[in-house]
Amino acid sequence: MEENLKTAAQNGDINKIYKLLGEDPNVLDRIDDVPFIDTPLHIAASFGHVQFAREIMRLKPSFARKLNQDGFSPMHLALQNGQTKMVLGYLNCESDLARVQGREGKTSLHYVAEQGEVDLLTEFLSACPQSIQDVTIQNETALHIAVKNSHVDALDFLLGGLRRACYRGSDIQERKIINWKDDEGNTVLHIATAVNQSQAVRLLISSKIKVNVKNLMGLTALDVSDPNSGQVRETLLNAGALNAQSLPQVSNNSRDHRRSSLSCKESTAISISRFKKNTSNDTRSVFLVVAVLIITATFQAGLTPPTHVFLDLNFDNSNNNNALDVTLVNTTSRINTTEIQPSKNEGSSKADQPRTLIAFMLSNSYTMLNSATFFSAIMALYSLLPDGEVNKMLSLPLFSFALCFTSFSLNSNPVLVILLFILLPLSDRVFNIWVIDWLKIFNSFRKTRGQIQ
Repeated sequence: MEENLKTAAQNGDINKIYKLLGEDPNVLDRIDDVPFIDTPLHIAASFGHVQFAREIMRLKPSFARKLNQDGFSPMHLALQNGQTKMVLGYLNCESDLARVQGREGKTSLHYVAEQGEVDLLTEFLSACPQSIQDVTIQNETALHIAVKNSHVDALDFLLGGLRRACYRGSDIQERKIINWKDDEGNTVLHIATAVNQSQAVRLLISSKIKVNVKNLMGLTALDVSDPNSGQVRETLLNAGALNAQSLPQVSNNSRDHRRSSLSCKESTAISISRFKKNTSNDTRSVFLVVAVLIITATFQAGLTPPTHVFLDLNFDNSNNNNALDVTLVNTTSRINTTEIQPSKNEGSSKADQPRTLIAFMLSNSYTMLNSATFFSAIMALYSLLPDGEVNKMLSLPLFSFALCFTSFSLNSNPVLVILLFILLPLSDRVFNIWVIDWLKIFNSFRKTRGQIQ
């Protein structure tokens, strides 16, 4: 870098920068072409010239992510030189700078966790909550680094940041990061027990970390703990921790079986997952609308079946003294159910029995097909729901709605509904073959029709 430009950066002289740009407009571009170099932004970060740094970032935004010959970004240098105001200025300009990985894959958050600077940790997690997902080349998270350097307060704030994060997929990331393993297979709990940090162990256990995970040496957290550390071992034992030898062993035959075949439940789950990933949002929206319409129609049809159609088959004219009188009984406890009562004229004709049997079969077939359609649409709707919290929130009302329909069906035709529940063990296979395959066919039809048009 030219000496004049370096001097301007050391002094924070914005006017000097523009004078140099007037003499040579490509002076910053030549610096940017070098893969690893101390840019004017690196120098300004070391000296704490906040306004100068902002001006350089505006002129050349790529400098903020460039590493120097030592593998440090401007944010790293600002932290190393104690320029807190500069660090906060970087975060305000571009929060993703917290995720720039420098030497050994360490981000600025890793450096702050290593130093145990709780105030800066709060700022980093507030500006960029996703920065806690980054790992070093040793596959260590910020939690590993904080525990290794005995910064329990920093660990506490990092765990708090995980719990308070509300970005998409944050619930999954929370469990994933807490149970993350480094290159040696150690979780944060392994490290905390190995260095005998009882307070860190309590914090991690309260965060629902898995206490019986093995590292690459086949040891659990209880195995690596100091036998003389009664407090740590007591905390682990109270949380259900076991030695590796006490854990149930998975046989090789069981693993081979899982490799060679899939259970019906696994096959169904895989089919649903593949269907979700291969279906666009527009197509999914169409499926959801159709499924809701089918559910609405079948639910209404189940509550108010077309009873008069079946009665016509079973209802003779008034001149036939041997006909059966069919009476509809409507009460608050039984809705739209049909009771067939013999007429006062004794000795019903045998010729009328086939008509009665046909009416009975049609009525039961109607109930069976309507119920099957309703439950198939419910399963299809469930498979189309997005994963995560939305799925959890909608699953309960969807199940309650299906239970409501079941109670009405049991009231009107208990035999057939009970038969449906007997066939429930086959529901996974039916769901996989019927619902998923038909959704795929419909999706392919829509794509083909779109290509023709």
